[in-house]
Amino acid sequence: MMDASNTLLKRLCGHVTGVTNEGVSKHFQLALSLLNEAPSGGRLEDHNAVGDKIKRRLVANKRLEDAARFATLMNRLQKSAVLRNKTSILTFFLALSQDNATQLENGVCIGQGGLGDVLPLPRLHAKQRPHHHAPSQDTTTSHPQESVTPDVRSPQHSVSSKVSRLAARYTALVEVTEKVLIRELLFVFQGIEGKIIKMDANKDGYKIDPKVRLSVSQREMVVKLCEMGWLYSEVKGFCEWGGGRGCDATAAGLVNQSLVLALREELSEYCRLIAVLEAQNQDGGDTPVGEGGSGLTLRRLLLWTLEPRTRLCTLAMLTHASRTLTGGACVSAIYEHLHHGHSSQRGVVVHVLTQACQPLYLTLTQWLLDGTLHDPHHEFFIAADPTVSDDRLWQDKYSIRWSMLPSFISRTQAQRVLATGKSLNFLRNVCQFRAPISGREAIKAALQQTTVESLFNQDESSQLDSLLSLTFRETSRHVLEEIMTRHQLMTHLRALRRYLLLEQGHFIHYLMKILSPELDKPGSNLYPHNLSSLLETAVSATSAQYEDPDVLRRLDVRLLEVSPGDLGWDVFSLDYHVDGPIGTVFTAECMRQYLMLFNALWKDKRMEMILADIWKEQAATSKLCRDLPELRGVLHRVQLLTQDMVHLVHQMEYYMTFEVLECSWHDLTTTLQEAQSLDHVIAAHNNFLRRIVAGALLDAQSKDVRTHLRTFYNLIQNLRGLQEQLSLAVSAEVNARKNAQAEIKARTEAGDFGTSAEQQEIERKRRKEFTSTVLPKLKSDLRINDQTYQDMVQSFLLMLAQQDDQKLHLLSTRLDFNEYYHRRDHRLNQRLTYHHKRKSMGAPLQHTHKDPTEEQQQHTEIRCDNGRSHSGPYSPSHAMASSQASAPCGRAPGKPRPVARPYGQKRQRVAPPRDEFPDPRRRGSRGSTILLFGDREADKKRLYYGAVKPPGYINATT
Repeated sequence: MMDASNTLLKRLCGHVTGVTNEGVSKHFQLALSLLNEAPSGGRLEDHNAVGDKIKRRLVANKRLEDAARFATLMNRLQKSAVLRNKTSILTFFLALSQDNATQLENGVCIGQGGLGDVLPLPRLHAKQRPHHHAPSQDTTTSHPQESVTPDVRSPQHSVSSKVSRLAARYTALVEVTEKVLIRELLFVFQGIEGKIIKMDANKDGYKIDPKVRLSVSQREMVVKLCEMGWLYSEVKGFCEWGGGRGCDATAAGLVNQSLVLALREELSEYCRLIAVLEAQNQDGGDTPVGEGGSGLTLRRLLLWTLEPRTRLCTLAMLTHASRTLTGGACVSAIYEHLHHGHSSQRGVVVHVLTQACQPLYLTLTQWLLDGTLHDPHHEFFIAADPTVSDDRLWQDKYSIRWSMLPSFISRTQAQRVLATGKSLNFLRNVCQFRAPISGREAIKAALQQTTVESLFNQDESSQLDSLLSLTFRETSRHVLEEIMTRHQLMTHLRALRRYLLLEQGHFIHYLMKILSPELDKPGSNLYPHNLSSLLETAVSATSAQYEDPDVLRRLDVRLLEVSPGDLGWDVFSLDYHVDGPIGTVFTAECMRQYLMLFNALWKDKRMEMILADIWKEQAATSKLCRDLPELRGVLHRVQLLTQDMVHLVHQMEYYMTFEVLECSWHDLTTTLQEAQSLDHVIAAHNNFLRRIVAGALLDAQSKDVRTHLRTFYNLIQNLRGLQEQLSLAVSAEVNARKNAQAEIKARTEAGDFGTSAEQQEIERKRRKEFTSTVLPKLKSDLRINDQTYQDMVQSFLLMLAQQDDQKLHLLSTRLDFNEYYHRRDHRLNQRLTYHHKRKSMGAPLQHTHKDPTEEQQQHTEIRCDNGRSHSGPYSPSHAMASSQASAPCGRAPGKPRPVARPYGQKRQRVAPPRDEFPDPRRRGSRGSTILLFGDREADKKRLYYGAVKPPGYINATT
């Protein structure tokens, strides 16, 4: 059948070209090549479509009769059972009519299927109508007078000339056998260029020698097979250069070396395949390209290398993804190609990823089991700083290198891995615990059940997560037992609370008492050894002597940096030495916060002690003032101011002791009982310190509030100086008067006149000087101190009302429990909402007053409150001029300011019959609204009903 087809094709070529039998061979080879080619699109068109193209071409050339005849022949061709390759035959006829020589590449037509510029098809029979063409441009005339006759050529002759040109080009190409071509491809598979297929450096690929005669389909197969050589060269180049990090393969790290090893294994399998193909090619015969045989052919080679080409493509993608990466980052880049739908490609990625993860898996098991870390190339996601000492091991020595964390390990798992190895190193290096932990055997058993694939196959297996949970739980439990039981963390926490947070009241009170003579000196005159001896005295004289010896050994004295003008009170501080494992919890930053809290609480205690001393001096001075009625008003105002300060200090101590320290301590102990690791213990302790620092108004947000508290402390010290001046003045005056009376009595007993006019004049001038010079100065200083204190309290209450903490709002309410300052500033009466806070912060400080006529219209009654009075807006000169200013409603200067009582509220008359102050602890359940008529009576009721309280008194209701 094949011989009959070739005979028919030869006869057809001779009939079309008009060439004899001897010269038709080259045209036959050309026709055979054209018929064997596939279209450039990779598939042959339907013969009906090719017939339609020919018919449209005939109609376009106005050859309607030929088009009709072609249609008839086309019908006969479709009914013919002899010809099978009808599409190729019709395409052959269509290609013969093409005139564009640029459609030929390397002597082979690659423009099949496209019409382009085609020549008229030859007439199907010899008897055809004459067809006149236009004069040829190449036609020349010998005489200008002669008429130009057209060069009429038959279509048979035109087609013959073009076929001859095609044949000449075709015969000029070199024809190679299929065995030689396959041998060239096998060299290319190994990255070696041959004689026919060479490397094109400009295009980074292979090119075929243009002198080789190959069809388009064959060229496409060769190009597709050459792709394997390019992929092999890429993978091999990655392996030779050690993962893209230089000529030294060891510089890239263990992960990249393992990756190169996996790639070399894949390339070894690939080279075995090439050896098999070489043997097949040697056994096969030497047949022309395109003719089938029993040996290795291009199509068989393309089919057999389909899967290896897919594996090489996958390997090349992995090398490109990890070319500049190392360690965990390289593994993450490979892991991104794991989730692929192609099973073969996924198998390649799993194999390569398993090999690349081997170093990470070994490092991980050593870290989880022994806490050792050997990572010379910095590939593991746990980093160690060898310059950090063991004191900072837990905080700074080990950390997570996030850039090297594989994408298949979560952040939670990474934190557990870090805590596990860190706990083992903490036990060995800090706690000096050399024995194996109790759960080591269980951890070993869990490690034996895990594999490298479990690292990145966590969706299918939970072995890794179970292993990390087990190691974290066992090591953390052992660390907690070590630090809680052997090193007694709770004992040290209680010691810090007792001595640095001043919970041990008896010890602190006695210590302040014996340190007072030393701390009253300038700070530069203090010596630590003297203070340490006094500290030991306080310990031995109080219940602190029964404390744990280790705690007493750590308790010490510390002197802060001395600034000009500082007293011993400003630089003295208790210190608590921490080292070893407990130093991990009590870091230097934590101890700095404890020191800051001690200084704040120590200053509060000192203010309480100063106010207690003032109270004692006032008690002694009040007895002396019984003979000095002109000093009763001054002494009374000093007592009122003292009680206001005592109330503020006691409320601040209550707030710090119960609402801040006690509540925070309860939360700390509850959290420590539920802690599962040392990190949880450290976090709970840091949160405890953060809460009490914020509650003590020592954080950055409460800076202004703390500044006001320091101002209160300065006012308390000013009051102590004022009280000392008053005591000295009273003592001097009383002693002078007693001496005068004693002198009179002595003279009288001697029988002489007790006094003389001259002595009486001297005594009168001395008393006048006391009342006109000493007493006004005391009153002026007291008035300024009192007014400054009230203004500071008012602004302090406003600051507390603007805070977000509800405890500070309650503190503000307790400080102004009788709403005295609320009536002075309307902003304190606003509801505690965000809108009113913002509004009150921008409003200026002002005092509110009611018009007397408005008070009468509202049917209100007048009562005295706190003995405070002034009229008009506050001004700096108000404190000096308030005693001379006239008050509304006909009040005499210095009388109490009237305050409106709500309409309908019953009036209560309660007046103690005695002039002495009653015991404030014996107050009954009487109301707080009292109708009073004078300064002294009002102030007595104010003290009696709780507006002010003596030192040492704490309101039970708060």
